[in-house]
Amino acid sequence: MIVPDQPLRVPQVGARAAQVVAAPQQAWRTETVIRKRAYARRHGLDITKLRTADQLDLALEKVVGSRDFLPGRWIQHARAAAEAVARVKRPDGDCGTGFLVSPWLMMTNHHVLENEAVAAGATVTFRYEEDDNDELQGTIRLNLQPERCFVTSPVDELDLTLVAVEPTADGMPPGSTFGQIPAQGMRGKVLVGEPVNIVQHPDGRPRQIAIRNNLLLSVDDAVSLTYSTDTEPGSSGAPVLSDRWELIALHHSSRTTSGVVGNVGIRVSAIVTHIRALAEDPARLAEAGSDANDLLVEFLKLGDAAT
Repeated sequence: MIVPDQPLRVPQVGARAAQVVAAPQQAWRTETVIRKRAYARRHGLDITKLRTADQLDLALEKVVGSRDFLPGRWIQHARAAAEAVARVKRPDGDCGTGFLVSPWLMMTNHHVLENEAVAAGATVTFRYEEDDNDELQGTIRLNLQPERCFVTSPVDELDLTLVAVEPTADGMPPGSTFGQIPAQGMRGKVLVGEPVNIVQHPDGRPRQIAIRNNLLLSVDDAVSLTYSTDTEPGSSGAPVLSDRWELIALHHSSRTTSGVVGNVGIRVSAIVTHIRALAEDPARLAEAGSDANDLLVEFLKLGDAAT
């Protein structure tokens, strides 16, 4: 069972969470104007015409109020996101979750893969899910290549690990087969009270997806956010996604306060900022692996292109 030995922070769930859960359709109104404007921009609204807070809220009502009407492609995008998620099995047998964020790089938690030695002995299994007969079919297991790229941040900072995955049997990058979930540094992908979705391997079991009946409870600070959703040990390192299946956070851990489960995730904007700074530091790049420069630049470019 993989759990962080120290939390990033204890989310202040409870009374605030209860308010969001009781009236999720109105929770977005408590967001800052800056986050509202970023959200409006991402949803195609002309913010130059929304000069006042009242005008902005009026425009957002139409966007947020229609979120239960989803296009048919929503299911296709969900499936595509799930394809990029893998079960991570450590050398000691404990399991976590990871997901491809570029053709070669997988993201997970530091407390799942804390160093290169552990990563070198770990395996990742894609398509680890049951069919209609509750049988595992078509799983693909790959090794990791930390010598090519391994970047990590401690549990009490970003609880992040990025590591290269070996090629598939055809010699191609794993992302060519399973796709990837780009990490977009731009903010405003989701507002408080909106649903979030998590694709995960709880307790090492076949792939599970928690969708829709989960809410963003708070944006805590520049690094973390808190949401309600069903997760278990083994879900560590799972992607937290918006209803547009955009990556909004890296799942870190769960905390329960006053009977309310609050899950803490590391914001993607904080992760991208961290990697961008590392990519501009030759000394740190040299320590990150033989292909770290190329692979991290590719990771950042994919995120920028998806914005």
